[in-house]
Amino acid sequence: MLIPWVYFLKEEEQLLLEGFTKKWTINGPGSVFVKPMISARVRRGVSLSPTEFAKIRNLLTGNIKVEKGPCFFFLEAYEEVLKIYDVIVLRHNEYVRVIDRSTGIIRVVAGPTNVVLSASEEVLQAPTVGVNIDEHTAVLVRNTSDGSLRLVTENKVFFPAANEEIEEVRRKILLEEHESVVIKGKDGRFRIVHGSKNENAFFLQPYEMLLCMRWSSGIHKEKRELKITHIDSRPKFMWYEFGVRTKDNVELILGVTFFWQIDNIGQMISTTDDAPGDICSHARSMIIQSVSKAPLEVFLDSFNDVVRESINDSTDPFYVQRGVRIHSVEVRSVSCKEESTQGILQEIIQETTNRLNRLQKQQSENEVRLNEVKGNFEIERQMGALLEIQRENALKQAKTTGESEAVRVAQFFETLSDSLSEPEKINIFNTLKKVEYIEKLGRSNANMFFTPSDVDLRIEARPKS
Repeated sequence: MLIPWVYFLKEEEQLLLEGFTKKWTINGPGSVFVKPMISARVRRGVSLSPTEFAKIRNLLTGNIKVEKGPCFFFLEAYEEVLKIYDVIVLRHNEYVRVIDRSTGIIRVVAGPTNVVLSASEEVLQAPTVGVNIDEHTAVLVRNTSDGSLRLVTENKVFFPAANEEIEEVRRKILLEEHESVVIKGKDGRFRIVHGSKNENAFFLQPYEMLLCMRWSSGIHKEKRELKITHIDSRPKFMWYEFGVRTKDNVELILGVTFFWQIDNIGQMISTTDDAPGDICSHARSMIIQSVSKAPLEVFLDSFNDVVRESINDSTDPFYVQRGVRIHSVEVRSVSCKEESTQGILQEIIQETTNRLNRLQKQQSENEVRLNEVKGNFEIERQMGALLEIQRENALKQAKTTGESEAVRVAQFFETLSDSLSEPEKINIFNTLKKVEYIEKLGRSNANMFFTPSDVDLRIEARPKS
């Protein structure tokens, strides 16, 4: 006798029974007696949260259905859970691209919302943040139906349609007054836009692209690693270093500095894609030719002149043809390639430096002496001017004193009687002046010495009475 199996089912449990020809289920809660020869398996029901959904496939028909949470359910006998998915939660600036595998139809769902896929849908593109379009941002969009491109510049958060793809997010090109860009159009022609001509802010249109030039960089200009899209028309410095050989077969490493400028952008892009490289290569060739004609001593005495003459050749059209201009070129450094020769060169440079120092010292001493002589000369000139001024003042003072004395004498003569003659008046005046002088001397500590003529000494012999 075969004893049946007894199963006790809870509320969330289900009993899957399988006989020889079919399957069926019994849902809990309860107790189930299973006959012998029937296989049984307890399985739990499916519980979905509010943010979950499940895809369930019928093994007999192949149909797929979707159960969306929150819910709790039991599977049928011939059903299985393919996968439990999280609901796609989109924020206000996000979108997701979904494709229906049964029809091939693509749809775009923009937030804010929750997205539950249908039975035949899959996520073609994960949730993506939309593009914020503003004054400096635009979006280049391709229509996948006809392949056309359009530029969207309207200020908003952009979500592509089902038949659209974002090719590129473009930034507005902002040019300063000294900047220019070269734009290649859809027909392959170049268009130059200058920042100084009221075209300093714009978006590239569909099928347009900026011309990107690869210029030589580094002090030896060996690698073309400098990418240039914005062309600066201001004068700029450029360093370059290369080897030369003098007439007496001395190898030198010459470092030069170019001060150059782009004059004609159209001429430049039509003749070269590496303006600095062309400038340095041509200049090196010309400088090598000039240095090879001069001995080392001559070159060291006038290396700047040698280099300038080789570059500033008015008959050379090379730079004009490439739309550039070299304002000046200076030798930055001169060194020998071989160490032994470098020592000799250092001695020559040291001797030249000492000679210049001696000349400078002698010049300084000469300037000091010259300034001393100039100072003495200025002092003497000022002393002469002072003596001249003193003499003039003395003359003026004497003249003033004489005039006042003459007025006093004239007044004295006018007070005398008209009966006196002029000699008598003069004699009286002289007598009074002598008395005045004697009186002044008498009041002083001076010793007076009189001659007979001063005192009118007379010796008379008178008879005795």
